[in-house]
Amino acid sequence: MYILVMKFGIIVCPRCKKAKGVNLSSKTTKCLCCGRVLKLDKLKILYKTESRPRLQNALGMINADFDGRLEEFKKLIEKQ
Repeated sequence: MYILVMKFGIIVCPRCKKAKGVNLSSKTTKCLCCGRVLKLDKLKILYKTESRPRLQNALGMINADFDGRLEEFKKLIEKQ
């Protein structure tokens, strides 16, 4: 019996510099910001996990850091 484990990762679009969560079993993904098709094997994976909630939290932190709002994001997470 095989157990399928989904692996997720975070990449950054080289064109627009926006972070995106991806399914690592895919070969390509499309940037939601600029529309560029990205080949996952050509990009650095910043974070890997098997948990979708962990992926979402990490993606939020990375994007908040890119936007200069990391401390504000951390305070928001602490309130939850």
